[in-house]
Amino acid sequence: MSRSSLTSERETSKERAPEVVQIDVSKVFAGKINVRRSPGDVGDLADSIRVKGILEPVIVRPVGARYEVVVGSRRLEAAKVAGLKKIPVIVRPMTDEEAIIISLIENIQRRDIEPEEEYDSLVNLRRLNPQSYGTIEQLARAIGKSRKYVEDHMNAVETVRNIRKETKADITVKQSPGLAERREGALPVKHATFLHRAQEAPTVQRLPQRERSEKLRELAETIAPLTQPEAENVVSHFVMSPQRSVERIANEASSLHAVKFEILLDPRVADALRKAAADRKSTMEAIASLALHSWLRQQGYS
Repeated sequence: MSRSSLTSERETSKERAPEVVQIDVSKVFAGKINVRRSPGDVGDLADSIRVKGILEPVIVRPVGARYEVVVGSRRLEAAKVAGLKKIPVIVRPMTDEEAIIISLIENIQRRDIEPEEEYDSLVNLRRLNPQSYGTIEQLARAIGKSRKYVEDHMNAVETVRNIRKETKADITVKQSPGLAERREGALPVKHATFLHRAQEAPTVQRLPQRERSEKLRELAETIAPLTQPEAENVVSHFVMSPQRSVERIANEASSLHAVKFEILLDPRVADALRKAAADRKSTMEAIASLALHSWLRQQGYS
């Protein structure tokens, strides 16, 4: 490559590089397109900014004489706490749709957004342009995620919100809740997808609405502090026999956790299990589990 070509290429690269400018903190605000509801605790970040400054510019868009944050709301809040008068920003004119998409992508990549915040932004994007973002597939393409990722997250949040609305329970969905939060009813996303699966199961749908809502609330609170395999195990047992006590189901599921066995049933036993399952509107597997547990208890093994 000739020297003139290299020079031209470098000049083109420089022209494309985003310009970082210093803007008064008072002129920057977090508005309606910001995917984060709250910046959270920015104390540590503020301490770091006092020592090192803001290492990565905030992305903003012009709105009248001010600038709306698209990416970097925590940095903005931390800069205020640190007492900065100006912050480095990259100014990009963009529509509401473009701003939401960029904000979502950046925050998802950083794992810096909670599922309910992500859900609200996706719904907002769909509302702004239903033709371009009206389906799960379109939303997934927009933020560079799989269809399953978007579907699971939206189902998880909708299920928890429905239960919260109907029962007034203090349950939430969080990206990585600590054990203390989980004991207070914060569900990891995967746990909430198990809850959605339970809600949609035909056996659960046959319950009266009020009873179904209360059962799902109790199930949510029960599985929240459990590990993923334990939570899935409890939900699977609940789906098989949702009319039973959730506490009892959880205890039985715990006692049978990680136990795998195969039984070749005598035809007469199989017929009896089918009749019992039909009478109790349950499944053969659930009845077999109950029968085995009852026998072990009678024999003094549990």
